[in-house]
Amino acid sequence: MKSLIIKQTVVILILALTSLPAMSQEFVTASPKITNQLKGELDYANGGLEFTLRQHNGEHIRGSIDTEGMIHFNLPEFDIKALYNDINLGNYNFQSLFDMQTCEDKDLFGETPFDEVFSQKYESISIEKYGIRVGTLSPVSDKKVLGNNQYSSDSLTVGSKYHWFYVDRSIDYTEECSKTSFHGIYDIEVIVSADVQLNKGWNFIKESLVEIQDYSKNDYHTKIPKRIHFTTVSPEAKEVKWFIKQTKKDEDIQVAKVLYNYVTITQEQFEKWAPDELGDLSVTSKEYGNPPRGRKNKNNIHLVYADEAQEKEIDLYVVDYSKNPGDIEMIDFAYAMEYEGKEEKDIKPYIAQYREAENTTQLLYKVGDRVFVEASGKNINAEDLWGYIEKLNVEKLP
Repeated sequence: MKSLIIKQTVVILILALTSLPAMSQEFVTASPKITNQLKGELDYANGGLEFTLRQHNGEHIRGSIDTEGMIHFNLPEFDIKALYNDINLGNYNFQSLFDMQTCEDKDLFGETPFDEVFSQKYESISIEKYGIRVGTLSPVSDKKVLGNNQYSSDSLTVGSKYHWFYVDRSIDYTEECSKTSFHGIYDIEVIVSADVQLNKGWNFIKESLVEIQDYSKNDYHTKIPKRIHFTTVSPEAKEVKWFIKQTKKDEDIQVAKVLYNYVTITQEQFEKWAPDELGDLSVTSKEYGNPPRGRKNKNNIHLVYADEAQEKEIDLYVVDYSKNPGDIEMIDFAYAMEYEGKEEKDIKPYIAQYREAENTTQLLYKVGDRVFVEASGKNINAEDLWGYIEKLNVEKLP
């Protein structure tokens, strides 16, 4: 009996272990803590803060900051080569991650042992709340380094900043590079070196400004690096200070907060509201949850109206951006560009553009503070298209 129990236990352990590769793998570190504590909406004690790292395909890797200020990195493993292939993007020059793609004694187009390496350097970490970017999360050795990201400043200081790297294989990389053109601007020698041991997947890299030099040309005087060195480090190392910097104005955050806390318009409410007739046009198609081209917000209804002869057609989306405050930035920017410098009498409630090649009029209309209409009218001019949009009575949506 005892032998049977041991055998069963061994089988259970083998099954448990063999099931592990099928699980979603993540790079998990101990949670470092935010160094500074801001007031207001960016106070981590109020909750709701997320951070994002942007992928080359436009998607975002997300993490969170809890009410104690602890940063939770659960970074997913992924196939970076497949990601690059999906967006038809060749692998980046590996040495460029360390700013060593243009060294004095190296051929810029020569072959290297790293030509097949797929990698990405995450230059910045965005902080989001209420669906919009409100700040940045910057790991540095000292707060004075925060303002020196461009490596050109009278206040340039010795210190370190840090980056996440993702690499498709394990690599030991040791290199030193002498450059007489730094960032393509400064004709003075700068030494860049690296001594890193990269694991396949996620790595945390320390970029140290070791030495500074003065640079002068004509009446221009500044300080630039003399020596930069890259090494690996742990994200929870005591030397790494994690600072939140606010980039969005308080009033803009409050607008996003109001929008984010709205109760969204439901599919049933959209479909109950959508009119079957629009003047002399009849609805030919109704579809919920299909976002306009180039958009991601699925809380919308897509309607197509046409006349009996199919000569006139309006293809339109009515979108609720209450849970997607970032949409309002796009709309407000479009309005600002359209009516910049124009007198009030010339400002219309909509934006319109005629496309001659397609014989269509494109129209964008912001309705109140939570809905917008994006429409395309075939064989319809802007004024007439606006007349049809007014008949929608979008204001009657809940």
